[in-house]
Amino acid sequence: MVVLTPAGSNHPQEYDSEKKAFVNSRDAGMPERVDFLPYPGNFGFIPSTLFNSSETDEGQPLSALVLAESVPTGTVTEVIPIGTIELEVADEVRYVVVAVPARPSEQVIAATDWAAFKQNYPAAKEIIQKWFIHHNPHRVTRLVGWQDDRYTDKLIRRWLR
Repeated sequence: MVVLTPAGSNHPQEYDSEKKAFVNSRDAGMPERVDFLPYPGNFGFIPSTLFNSSETDEGQPLSALVLAESVPTGTVTEVIPIGTIELEVADEVRYVVVAVPARPSEQVIAATDWAAFKQNYPAAKEIIQKWFIHHNPHRVTRLVGWQDDRYTDKLIRRWLR
């Protein structure tokens, strides 16, 4: 995955393809800031994926959250997808792949699949869920549900380009 916003940050980043650089996300012309707890993991996207939430949507890469120590914006890291949180935002389904680093030395939790994550880290699952539901008070976000690692692998393959 490519990290846009490091764990522990309140300043979302995005990639500007025209500038070929990572820049602060903007909201109403101003730099965006999460007025809530900081990101609970490194947030970014899975390269070479293009998810269309509707027929009119141009598509965006699948979002991903890697549970690891903070790394800088622009870091490309190999991950193991362990599950997906499905959210409904403004009547559109959004997916966030939850992953851990592929390198054992970078892993902060001992879960490399859905079963281990669900059994050993139920509080982490709850924290992630609550963070995504509440981090933006201007957008109504509803939890659709969680999916396991097998579903997540199929989701990624489906949207590979």
